[in-house]
Amino acid sequence: MKRIFLVVFLSFFALSLFAADAAKECSICVGAVTDLTAIPATPVPQLAQIREDDLAAAGAALDAMTPEARAHTAIVVSYTVDRNKDPLLDIETHTKAIIEWARQHGPLDAIGIAVEGTDAAQTTYAIKRLAVSAQGQNAASRIVLPWTAIDDLTKLADAGAMPYVDALLVDAANVTSTAAWIVEKDPAKKIWAIVAPQSPNAFYDLGRAIADGATRAYLARTPDAETFASLAAFDRALIGEYAYDATARIESLDAKGNKIDAPALAFVRGEDLRTIVIPRGDAAAATITSLPGDFYIRPRRVDAAGERELSDVGQKGGRFLIGVQPVKRPFVFTVEHNEKPRPNVTKEALEVATQRGISVEEIIRNHQAYKAFQDSIQPRYVAQNTTKLRFTIQGGEALEAAISGKYFSDPNVRADWVWSDFYINGVRWKYGRIPELPLIQPEKVTQLPLDIHLTNEYRYQFVRETDLLGYRVYEVRFEPPQNAPESLPLYRGTVWIDTRTWARVRISMVQLNLTGNVLSNEERVDFAPFTRPSPPAPLPQAGEGGRRPGEGLTAADVSKMDAREILWLPFDIGAQQVVSAAGRANVVLRSTTFTNFRIEPEDFEQSLAEASASDARMVRETRAGMRYLEKSGSGERVVKEGFESSRKFLLGGIHHDAGLEYPVVPLGGVDYFDFDLWDKGIQANVFFAGVVVSANATHPNVANTRTNLGADFFAIAVPTTNSMYRAGLEQKTEAVKALPTWLALRGGHPFATFGKIDFQLGLGHISYKRADDTDPSFTVPSSTFLLSPTVTAHYARWGYTAAAWYDYTRRTKWEPWGVLSEYDPNQKSFATFGASLGKSFYLPKFQRLGLEVDYLDGTRLDRFSKYELGFFGTQRIHGVRSGTVRAERAILGHVSYGFVLSDQIRMEAFYDHGLIDDGVAGYRREPFQGVGIAGQTVGPYGTLLRLDIGKMVGRNAQSGFVANVVFLKLF
Repeated sequence: MKRIFLVVFLSFFALSLFAADAAKECSICVGAVTDLTAIPATPVPQLAQIREDDLAAAGAALDAMTPEARAHTAIVVSYTVDRNKDPLLDIETHTKAIIEWARQHGPLDAIGIAVEGTDAAQTTYAIKRLAVSAQGQNAASRIVLPWTAIDDLTKLADAGAMPYVDALLVDAANVTSTAAWIVEKDPAKKIWAIVAPQSPNAFYDLGRAIADGATRAYLARTPDAETFASLAAFDRALIGEYAYDATARIESLDAKGNKIDAPALAFVRGEDLRTIVIPRGDAAAATITSLPGDFYIRPRRVDAAGERELSDVGQKGGRFLIGVQPVKRPFVFTVEHNEKPRPNVTKEALEVATQRGISVEEIIRNHQAYKAFQDSIQPRYVAQNTTKLRFTIQGGEALEAAISGKYFSDPNVRADWVWSDFYINGVRWKYGRIPELPLIQPEKVTQLPLDIHLTNEYRYQFVRETDLLGYRVYEVRFEPPQNAPESLPLYRGTVWIDTRTWARVRISMVQLNLTGNVLSNEERVDFAPFTRPSPPAPLPQAGEGGRRPGEGLTAADVSKMDAREILWLPFDIGAQQVVSAAGRANVVLRSTTFTNFRIEPEDFEQSLAEASASDARMVRETRAGMRYLEKSGSGERVVKEGFESSRKFLLGGIHHDAGLEYPVVPLGGVDYFDFDLWDKGIQANVFFAGVVVSANATHPNVANTRTNLGADFFAIAVPTTNSMYRAGLEQKTEAVKALPTWLALRGGHPFATFGKIDFQLGLGHISYKRADDTDPSFTVPSSTFLLSPTVTAHYARWGYTAAAWYDYTRRTKWEPWGVLSEYDPNQKSFATFGASLGKSFYLPKFQRLGLEVDYLDGTRLDRFSKYELGFFGTQRIHGVRSGTVRAERAILGHVSYGFVLSDQIRMEAFYDHGLIDDGVAGYRREPFQGVGIAGQTVGPYGTLLRLDIGKMVGRNAQSGFVANVVFLKLF
């Protein structure tokens, strides 16, 4: 029982606190239209409608008011868009001028615009820009929209204007129709009415507009001091949660007690049933206002003189009577109720009111307003940037390039990247200037999500309220509408917005409608908070307390600070791109981190000048994307248009492999690559090493369809030896040498954003001949042409890569050969198929763990169509000699781990494990294992050196090893 009493007591105590808090201002209020020349003694809501040309005079009038009076003033500014100018640019110009004026002379209660010479989309754009700028600059608390016809209002709503509007300003005659439209379209919107008084008691006309649905009513004329005092007294009486009582049975009587046609309005306060009565009154005669019931007490009159007790009251026939003298000035009556409302009713109403959720439109508008404020305070800053580019290679291997240096950001002027350090797989480039790497980037998106556009390029959906990086955030998804143009570069994704500051904490986006050689692009940006620099104020010294401007903040710090004292900057950017190069889908993982922020440093210009004067590579963010900065004759850095598309490499080294005809093979050749052959957008690559030639040419985006077409060619002048193993023993008398030549035509197209499907038609020729130890009685296969259609699907997402393929091959000639009992004429055609799944884990200090699993299978496979697992085979097991291990079916696993020693040498360890099926060799899930070690360093003159050694282990281990030593030199 005591617990129940305590709960009830606390509930009533909480309700009383709520009622006391709500009593600070009126929920429905009255005010007046003003020309700003009259200043009320007590602030009341005022409305001024002016032309943009009159801003200067209006500003002077506002400056004469007290801050409290300005905070009760709403301004509607009208202007005309110049038809001879770009309408959006002209709107921007007008908006900036209006907001700057309001910022200097406000903050105001509300601001609005009346735009002439625009359509619904352009007007909506103007409203959005005004709303977020006003809120972001703290120029006004609300946005008001002047009344327009219902059809035009609907057009504005369809264009997306309503979420940016707080109140609709209408004439009293249009309140009812506008209220009906609001109920249907957007019940959260308020109506502010302009009322031209028609009654003896002007407050009756104001009350009538409120009864029809308005929450604020303005007298349509500039009042005198007495009327201002009356309005202020009326607003004091309206403090609390009042509602129009449409069921009140109030009658008006003449002085003799006869009923007359003189209506009255009643408004009731929910927490205590206090009632405001507004009679229309009579200017020539006294009247009596008759209220039903005998439960009214303490009647008072409210007018310019304030609030005072009434004595001309009485009761008769169960009704409460109030005498009304001929009306000379506006007034209202207030009466108390001697019965209190039931507590549970008030409590239920309170609970319903406080449980209202937030809409996605409110979230986006508040974020846009805060972003507009953030854009206005963006500082100059310098940060250390580190960008890592990671390329996945088959077999669990990868290539990682890292670039680091200073980043200079100067809002609206420049954003320059300095590349002073370069790493290949963690090994520092220390010989000469950093190479000019290709700047592969998707088409720049100009219609960004969360920004304001002329038309609704994005749709937003509120997902949930959750926690992220220590912040309580709103999770909002965005995507283009279904009717968005397919040619327009857009994003879809998710944004996480801090519930307290309205700042972006993270945004994740997938780019749509890509063109060019970038097949997919996904980005994620995390933002970090810093204290806002305040140049006019002296910087605090260490030990003085507080925080230094530009100091990094934690989520706990942000929760205690004013949102306008916080600066948010991107600090961690992750991206995945799938790039079409040489006709293949190449996965590139990119990560950029910013550290050591220095905000508004005094030596900004000096540091930038020193970087520009150095030999470091520099890149600038331009409207068209990233561009290199080169030194002009005067030493000044200028944007370099275009890019040297061709590159030449020198390749040399030595390869040791006992499975080849010559176990030790010197390597030497030249590789030429061109990103834009003959200025036709064709990617071409030619490698020539004397006995080997490999070439391909690909157009990555034929007719701007994102379809790639290309061709590959391969030929070798030195045959490889195809060895035969039976029961694990090599049969040297059955060795065959093979000399292949291959031409393939390819076509591919992306799918499902992160995938690509390729079709290939291959035409090849293989010549077979005897090896040195081949038995004279052994018949080698007939040389033959091959026709091979292939389909391959590839999918990549955030470090995971998956692929599947099917290849069908038909020989033009397939006659009996070798062991006749093993010859099968059906093997004239055969098929191979399989799948792979891989994942790379990138660890600190250039460490990497790579995992990959492959499944290989086929039908009607023979000795010369099975999978080979040597260095140059379809798949590799470290240490396997070329041509010695084949499989009809295989499951392979690859593990690799790499690390760097003192930025000088990269070491990598490999382990391969395969379960091999080969009926002829007698293998049934036979384990083959190999280990490997690789080392890499950068030698003199910028030469990249790499050593790779593999050795088989386990019960099927072969003797010896396979080694490869190469150097690569970029010219």
